Amino acid sequence: MVAIDRESLASLGPWPWPRDRIAAILDRLAEAAPAAIATDILFEAPDRAAPAVLARRLADALPPDESAALRLRAARLPDHDSTLAISLAAAPVALGFLLAPEPTPPPASPGGFAVLGSPAALTPLAAPGAAIALPALVAAAAGHGAASLEGGRVRAVPLVVRVGDELRPGLVLEALRLALGGSSPLLDAAGPAIRLPQVVLPLDEGLSIRLHPGAPLPTVSAAALLAGEVPSAAIQGHIVLLGGTAPELGALREAGFAPLVPGIRLQAEALAQAMTLWLPRRPAWLDSAEIAAAAALSLLGAAAGAVLPPLALAGFAVAALFAVPVGVLALLSATMLLADPLLPLAALLAPAAIAALAAFIATRASRARLVARFAQSLPPALVARIAREPGLVRIGGEARRMSFVFTDIAGFTTLVERSGPAALIGMLDAYIAGAAEIIARHGGTLDKVVGDALHVMFGAPLDQPGHERHAVACGIALAEYGQDFARRHAAEGFGITRVGIATGVAIVGDVGGGRVLDYTAHGDAVNLAARLEQANKIFGTTVLLDGETAAAQSGEGFRCLGRLAARGRSAAVDVYAPWDAPQEARTAWDEGLAALLAEDADAARAAFTRVAALLPEDAPTLFQLDRLNRGFSSISVDQRGG
Repeated sequence: MVAIDRESLASLGPWPWPRDRIAAILDRLAEAAPAAIATDILFEAPDRAAPAVLARRLADALPPDESAALRLRAARLPDHDSTLAISLAAAPVALGFLLAPEPTPPPASPGGFAVLGSPAALTPLAAPGAAIALPALVAAAAGHGAASLEGGRVRAVPLVVRVGDELRPGLVLEALRLALGGSSPLLDAAGPAIRLPQVVLPLDEGLSIRLHPGAPLPTVSAAALLAGEVPSAAIQGHIVLLGGTAPELGALREAGFAPLVPGIRLQAEALAQAMTLWLPRRPAWLDSAEIAAAAALSLLGAAAGAVLPPLALAGFAVAALFAVPVGVLALLSATMLLADPLLPLAALLAPAAIAALAAFIATRASRARLVARFAQSLPPALVARIAREPGLVRIGGEARRMSFVFTDIAGFTTLVERSGPAALIGMLDAYIAGAAEIIARHGGTLDKVVGDALHVMFGAPLDQPGHERHAVACGIALAEYGQDFARRHAAEGFGITRVGIATGVAIVGDVGGGRVLDYTAHGDAVNLAARLEQANKIFGTTVLLDGETAAAQSGEGFRCLGRLAARGRSAAVDVYAPWDAPQEARTAWDEGLAALLAEDADAARAAFTRVAALLPEDAPTLFQLDRLNRGFSSISVDQRGG
């Protein structure tokens, strides 16, 4: 594209330009030997800026005795239209004409245009007449094609138009004809198709190219071309389209792919598609084919809706949403047939949607009955699981790897003794309500509330990837919430919340029968979480977790406190606690643990002393120093004492 853009108008002057400037552009292009040149500029009237025209207009205003001499001189002055005609004759140029509502004789067709068969069924862009360039310019040009575009949003560019009762080529077809040697195009009305040397362009009855823009088209400014800044190699052998792109020229149109597109670019996009044979078309018979396909697909959709369960039906619908558009795209790629996916898709999915709606209504009613029955006795996650499977009333035992969080309020016995019943229940209600929100937010199931203790499960009854991380995050949040609650109720003697967290395989399922149904877990990890909660009193911590839980955490926010010989367990377990400390303290702590592991009391005491110097109030450090002072030098701590 050679664009008459804003840069060109700023450099060479406002539009309209004198036609000797257009001639200079054509001459510069001709020097580079293009395959063809096409322009949508309409040279309908004589150039008013030509010296000869200006002189004749001045002579018309003078008295007869003075005008005769001026008319003589005018005949010898430059005539820009003649200059342009000479430039047109020197290059393979196709001029554009526009369709017009006033009846006129059909425009000239320098290259000829032949029709094979009856064009009665064809529906090209049509008008009673045409606005054409000056006859001398049309006679000088090698091609003459319609540059008109459809009204409204432009989605197609015509290859052939009808002027009155005659068919004429569009500007794109004329440019392509000149580039291929200039032979007359043949319209095969039965196809329909346009036949040119070495190429056949299959079309639909509209005889236009449906726009589907590809890569950006190479464009140069007319000013840059006249300034000699465009190398000949960029033009040689190419088809060049010359036209206006500046908004001041008023040639911008709304297209299917952009809101404001210059008309010459739309012509260029269509020409690029013709050269690559990317010609989507929609023959008249395709409507009937789509209706037949929709009828067949509706039967398939009805059968699927009748026999498939809801989940499979949903998969069928999703597959159809992908398969039908992909099939339409595959048809377009293989045959250039532009099918509409909406009618077949609607015919396929409507029965499936009706069946899915019926299943949804039935499932929702069943779920509501189950929720009403079990909501008061089961955790919400379990109720949701049973609601998804209406036939499930009792869940049998299953082995699952789970995480457990146990909490307890420090000094609760004293609180009970000091508080009245109403005040105690009010505080507990508020405390448990806040804790339950935290548990739900982290995806836990509140298994039991035993007095002031909360038993929480992660990883059941539903699968919960990363339940170890959720459990620890929940435990830390519960401890922080407990500290804040204790601070707000310090006057009543409400204590902090201690938390124990453990992970392991447990047996989980219903316990009870008849009117009593309790979904709970049993296993070593359950007991260990309870023991770890109690072990916080030993280490002076608020949150303790076992090694299996700690191994699933990311980052360095935890420290090993040693090994705990818990009550009821034959083997000691590594215990960890959240810790946010400087690296120097972490290094000293690790050295202290290593010394305990080697039962080197002096080295352990020196390392923990360095931690205490950095963190004077760190309870686990003070605990280890106290043990060392009492003669204990082992890394293991017996929960039963020692």
